[in-house]
Amino acid sequence: MGAVELKDYSYKDYLDIDATTPEKERYELIFGHIYMMSGASKMHQDIVGNIFYMFKTLQKDKGCHSMIAPYDIKLKCDDTINVVQPDVMVFCEDEDIPCLVCEVLSPSTAHKDKSVKKELYECFGVKNYLIIDPIAKYVDRFVLEGNKLVYDKCYGEKDEMRVDCLDKIINVREFFE
Repeated sequence: MGAVELKDYSYKDYLDIDATTPEKERYELIFGHIYMMSGASKMHQDIVGNIFYMFKTLQKDKGCHSMIAPYDIKLKCDDTINVVQPDVMVFCEDEDIPCLVCEVLSPSTAHKDKSVKKELYECFGVKNYLIIDPIAKYVDRFVLEGNKLVYDKCYGEKDEMRVDCLDKIINVREFFE
């Protein structure tokens, strides 16, 4: 089942829904749209776990910390409050703005991850955005230049990729092990 999208909601509406929704229900508020989220596959969770573990290990000497979904982050963009649950995020310089966000694609979230979530992260000033395809086993890397998330390149399993905010080079294959 795909993600259900509801339109024209405010942050107050989101909070009202949150107060009346069972804890197992997950959803995001992005530019006035509420997206209901479905459960993740085993493969999705394995990859999210690998990424989180890798970044958690690499950040020890950097004064950074990583978070894993479900964890709400509130991002204000163009006077609109948005609430999202990125798969993995790394916070270094700022406790409120992740310097790195990772989204692992699934059939129900791929379009949202590649469009409105990318726009939101760009608007909020996230410095690095990684979109991970668990089937094709590649990572699309975007880097903030000025106020735009600019496509760097597609990294495959055999590639190494720089993680700017951790000042580290990683092996992409470790995401998919």
